[in-house]
Amino acid sequence: MSFIECRNLAYQYQGAKRFAIDHIDLDIEQGEFIAVIGHNGSGKSTLAKLLNGLFLPTQGSVCVDSIPTADEDRRLDLLQKVGMIFQNPDNQIVASIVEEDVAFGPENLGVPPEEIRKRVDEALQTVGMYDYRLKAPHNLSGGQKQRVAIAGIIAMQPQCIVMDESTAMLDPIGRREVMQSVKMLNRTLGITIIYITHFMNEAVKADRVILLDHGIVAADGTPKEVFADYQRIIDFGLDVPQSYELMHRLGCDETVLTEDECVTKLEELLKENGNT
Repeated sequence: MSFIECRNLAYQYQGAKRFAIDHIDLDIEQGEFIAVIGHNGSGKSTLAKLLNGLFLPTQGSVCVDSIPTADEDRRLDLLQKVGMIFQNPDNQIVASIVEEDVAFGPENLGVPPEEIRKRVDEALQTVGMYDYRLKAPHNLSGGQKQRVAIAGIIAMQPQCIVMDESTAMLDPIGRREVMQSVKMLNRTLGITIIYITHFMNEAVKADRVILLDHGIVAADGTPKEVFADYQRIIDFGLDVPQSYELMHRLGCDETVLTEDECVTKLEELLKENGNT
């Protein structure tokens, strides 16, 4: 059984004429790093809220580690399995001191004080924010605030973190800081990451990409597989990664997605041209 299983999952907002999530089946394994992409209104944020029980299915089901999200009696168990980071870091700050903010979640779970102290310190060290533990969150940059929010989720020790457009309001430096923390959580701690984004340069760093279109899964595979057809991505109303766009304009037919791949390919092209 997969860590997260969606079966015939559908969600319809009250008064809406169509389903925001339209009867999908989806399996997510423990330890995966998945990027979810799609145009505005494709169902990305709705799916995020269904995966951690903020929304309950209109039809079908979601199970997290065999726990149905619709089971109210196991709500606390579900919250300990799946944490969520939202778009605006300011909306997630609940305390006037960084370490108190990180402690908020474990306190609500009834974790003993001595264990909370240990978890807070370890979580802040994990995201590189330990030196800021006594600072006021409102004095931090956007990227730092988001890393504090991530630390707060880590302190609750979930097996999965859902990030809903968590870098959308950050500058490039902040986005890079958050992405580095996320990759470390996945690679080092084995936390399942479901990373919803409209930045294609971030999506290509995942192991798996799920493309939503009008509430259905239009593509599901590795970044190379999902982005293989340049025109198809454009037709879905999405941008393509900058490296891919550059190489496409240079007439390269290969699916070049990352900066490193782009540099390597450019070097190859320059050598070829130099030999002609």
